[in-house]
Amino acid sequence: MAAVVVASVILALAVTGNGGSGASTATTTTTSVPALAAPPTSTTITPRSTTTTTITPSRPQAGWAVASRSARGVLVDFRMVSVGGVAFRAVRLRARTTLLRWHVGSTDPSAASLVPADAGPVVDWLTEGRAGVVAVFNGAFKQAAHAGGSAVDGLTLVPLERGLMTIALDAAGHWTMGVWGRAGFPPRGFRPIALRQNLAPLVLGGRPTAAAASPQWQQWGATIGNVPAVARSGLGEDAAGNLVYVATMTPVTSLQLARALVAAGAVTAMELDINPFWPIVGASFAPLHAAGPLPVQLPRSMHSPTIYEVGGWTRDFFVALAEPASWTCHWSSPGVRPTGRVQPQPLRLVGRCH
Repeated sequence: MAAVVVASVILALAVTGNGGSGASTATTTTTSVPALAAPPTSTTITPRSTTTTTITPSRPQAGWAVASRSARGVLVDFRMVSVGGVAFRAVRLRARTTLLRWHVGSTDPSAASLVPADAGPVVDWLTEGRAGVVAVFNGAFKQAAHAGGSAVDGLTLVPLERGLMTIALDAAGHWTMGVWGRAGFPPRGFRPIALRQNLAPLVLGGRPTAAAASPQWQQWGATIGNVPAVARSGLGEDAAGNLVYVATMTPVTSLQLARALVAAGAVTAMELDINPFWPIVGASFAPLHAAGPLPVQLPRSMHSPTIYEVGGWTRDFFVALAEPASWTCHWSSPGVRPTGRVQPQPLRLVGRCH
């Protein structure tokens, strides 16, 4: 196995402040979202047990510092990406070793009281803590921004819209990204338990979209001071299926964010939340089974990522977890069935763990 890249981490101080837009909510009716009528599958490859083949661990990559690792190899790595003189924090989740879950904020999207604990406004330590938290990061725009829909655990919180960029998560925490309503997305057989949209595609085919470079910058969200350059965050998928979060607190345009995502390896990407108050990311040095340090952070972020660990947060966010050390088992939840009811998704081990 290749030698592990050792790098020092610049710890970002979490400072308080009242900058950014204030939280606002819109009342909506929560309805059931049916499961897709297809057999369960995933876009992340789970290696099968074998007695004749040694599975190659997830290896370190030059230019990326390893944040956490297990017997499977690298879980999360990170780096700084420079585009046009602006430094962006990039945090990457390896597809073969991690899984992802989406959480609803305490006030946004609305109807949070109807969401089960596994998707509530705080890390679900009862089940997610069993796997081990390796990273957390902010979600997307407020419900009142009308930037797209969302659904989780059998609930549609905001109706999904055709043509918008969407991240879909299945019962095993595997992800896929694409344009909702476009042929081939979600992939055939992919059964999502969570869906989150936010605006049009920012990156497609490994390039910034025409919309990303459009002079009509207002389509990428209302900004503090009504200026095109603000703090921004985004989420992309690379050619290997890994998920890459990219953000900066330096004021940038949508095109600069798109270029940073491409520089970090993204071939498909969407914008997440913007303005100084909202970009937040944290990664641990080992899987956390209870609230603990998340030292890999976004420099100059206005919040510590530990806000997601205890007490809860007002806005939606994502939680990345570690797969078991053994290749012969993985974490999964029951999945959403077409029952018309809310369906909690507690994690359990599937397969044979050593």
